[in-house]
Amino acid sequence: MLERGGEVVGESWYPFGVFEVPAEEGRYELTQSIEKIGPPARVWQRSTAVRTTWGFSSKLDAAAYSQGLGILFPRYAAPLDGMKTVAAADGQSIGLGVTGHAGYTPGALKSAELSYSYDGGESWTRAKVSERGGRWSAVDHAGASGKPVSLKVELTDAKGATVTQTVVRAYDVR
Repeated sequence: MLERGGEVVGESWYPFGVFEVPAEEGRYELTQSIEKIGPPARVWQRSTAVRTTWGFSSKLDAAAYSQGLGILFPRYAAPLDGMKTVAAADGQSIGLGVTGHAGYTPGALKSAELSYSYDGGESWTRAKVSERGGRWSAVDHAGASGKPVSLKVELTDAKGATVTQTVVRAYDVR
């Protein structure tokens, strides 16, 4: 779903779509929800649902044939094994970053928030996030052995683009 100022501009039941937007400058939110369903979904026990909301500004540039949108894609760097599990140890961290949509070079991250849930998103714990030399990291799963982890991240770049993403059962703690 694409919204501008709280008003729906376009909707699609598919995880893609083309929407006409006004030419004047505006702030938009684009939300995509994806979920694994049906018999094959039982096989894939990780990342069972993902909801992402992108916030960006757009306006017509009559001099440009094509314009990149200020859309950020979250990047996670975690010490996962081949089964998408991490050890229940002190000092485990998830690196946070972004890449941009084609034609958009993100600004440096100016804020990063990460929350995690061990109960599928019923309750959330805000992780301590730190930044060092432009690299952001968060989370420590000490004492969480055997628990599934859902993640919620909120990232903003220096140009004002935002992304909020929730990943249900992103990985498990072993």
